Amino acid sequence: MYSTAYGKHKPACGGACLLADVGGMNLMPLSAGLIIVPCAFWFGFIAPPLFEHPVGALAPIVVALTMCLALGNLLFAWITEPGIIPFISVEEKESNDENTDGETMLRRNTRKKYVVSLNGQTYPMPLFRAKICRETEACVERFDHFCPWVGNVVGIRNHRYFVLFTLFSSAVALEVFVSSIIMGASEDISHLKPHERAIALALASYTAVIMLAVGGLMCYHMDLILNNESTNERLKGVFRVRQNPYNKGPLQNCYDFWCVPTRQSYVSNENKDDDVPLPLLPHEEP
Repeated sequence: MYSTAYGKHKPACGGACLLADVGGMNLMPLSAGLIIVPCAFWFGFIAPPLFEHPVGALAPIVVALTMCLALGNLLFAWITEPGIIPFISVEEKESNDENTDGETMLRRNTRKKYVVSLNGQTYPMPLFRAKICRETEACVERFDHFCPWVGNVVGIRNHRYFVLFTLFSSAVALEVFVSSIIMGASEDISHLKPHERAIALALASYTAVIMLAVGGLMCYHMDLILNNESTNERLKGVFRVRQNPYNKGPLQNCYDFWCVPTRQSYVSNENKDDDVPLPLLPHEEP
């Protein structure tokens, strides 16, 4: 349960989740519609003739299953608290020039920086691979990016759901694309009316675009997983000039991403007053 707002993340559904209140930047309902509407057309016009063929009868079941998995992971990517960690600002003084008077040094050399505040202690943000999200004003551990299509920050606690959303969205697009091409282009297999054939070809064109866009995004994140790197780190070139200390090899990186249980929320009512485990430094053993 959640009772405290963090940035633009506010308790919702009676405190069961934290939702990012980002107004028009939340395109999650549109994402769901872009999956549901074409699938509805597919079930209405393309699926019925498939039941006439033994193998084709399985296609509606497969499409329905992958569509539900895509929508389910979209929902969880939206409602899951992404890995928010409390932070505070502290004053940091730079090195001083001995020939400058004290008042000038205080005015010129004092600046604010943000640090993570946990367990009554402060820690540098790089320890958590964290960043303060510009869109939600919350500090998120292993910040990847803010995604308007899921209406949430993608961080350590919902990155898996985000990748699964792109995976199953690409899968359902591929299934609709292939079946629509076959049914729309072959008069021997299907007996579609002209308007149904036009719908089939329109669905094939639409899903081709989805496969290129969402499938490309999925492949990009699969590459990030293999290298244990975030989108934020990749775009900033953090590990371009130095070795990635978090990279344990493709197999271990995949295991850590897909198989290690998601950590508890540090800001839920059950945990925010307790000591929380700090992340291990690269290659540090428990």
